Amino acid sequence: MKNNRLKISIFAMVLFAAMFSASVSIEAADWEPNRTWVFCVGLLEWKDSESFASFPKENRRDERLLKVLKDRGVPASQIVYLKDRAATTSRIATEFANLLARTREGDTLIVYYEGHGYKDDDRKTYFASWDVDDGSNKGWAVSSVPQTIERSFKGSTAIIAMDNCYSGAMIDAVRAAKRRVSYAVMASSSASQSSTGNWTFTEALISAFSGEAHADIDRDGTITFAELEVNAKADMLFGEEQIASFAFTGSFDPASRISAAAKAASPRVGERVEAYSVDGWYKGTIVDAKNGKFLIHYYGYEQSDDEWVLPKMIRVPKVASIYKIGDKVEVEWRSKWYPAHIVNIKGGSHLVSYDDYDTDENEWVSSKRIRKVK
Repeated sequence: MKNNRLKISIFAMVLFAAMFSASVSIEAADWEPNRTWVFCVGLLEWKDSESFASFPKENRRDERLLKVLKDRGVPASQIVYLKDRAATTSRIATEFANLLARTREGDTLIVYYEGHGYKDDDRKTYFASWDVDDGSNKGWAVSSVPQTIERSFKGSTAIIAMDNCYSGAMIDAVRAAKRRVSYAVMASSSASQSSTGNWTFTEALISAFSGEAHADIDRDGTITFAELEVNAKADMLFGEEQIASFAFTGSFDPASRISAAAKAASPRVGERVEAYSVDGWYKGTIVDAKNGKFLIHYYGYEQSDDEWVLPKMIRVPKVASIYKIGDKVEVEWRSKWYPAHIVNIKGGSHLVSYDDYDTDENEWVSSKRIRKVK
């Protein structure tokens, strides 16, 4: 009898724990995956390969992000994914309109683009589609995205995430549109900055939507859009010397919860460091801890390159710039160097003004593109 009571008691505790765990995972997110529609455009190659260089296709993070969204509960029937050759200008426009026509009141939309972004001679920003050319086909106009959403989306909330050069221009496009929809705009760069070929920004999105421990800044067991913003900006500035851009409009609350978060194994999880590996010091993030060691994910490298290191192999990074505001420098652009001066500095990113060009050509550049005047 005593054993039966013990079994019943244990069963009750297990059942309660399971119910509690389920309620936490459900209640930890304000975002509703089953009411979400996803339009994803991912390009790593282009028809005009001379103007738009290709990227490696191994371990595409756009596909990993889609898998995370599906695992979280976004129905496959509510996802459109146009990849490489399939992402022509006309098909992007057609498929986007078709997806939006299927949405319902109260739904959420996620638009994601990764690839090349560029500005034309009139300084208008475009996403480079597969068949973009130097003629009439300029690609997918950034300004058309919120315009199409406002015209055809039946829901109330849109999340636009972009991993490409000049992606911050979407913030200006959203603000310029007549808005009925509330937006979260998340861009890997500013409106006046090129972007690296690494997946660092998309990896920040993946970490937030999958609930990885290092993405939970306040350690409260949930990850919010505000935390995603802080993490993505810190990753891009530290890892890529790049200025990520975020904006929230209307009723979109940055404190909205994206996901429940795994528990951090150490207070140092999430810390951005430099770790010694093989032949030198590399920038990375501590993503786990065990048995006195720390697991480092290195910026610009695969997850398979993550490495367990001892504390003595980790150091606090130096982030101060060797330049100061007002310094005269030379800046590299497409293998040529141009005279300029520095007008602002954030970490390793520098806002430069070119001496022989108007201020609308000002841009944020990494330290790799700057050299002292000889």
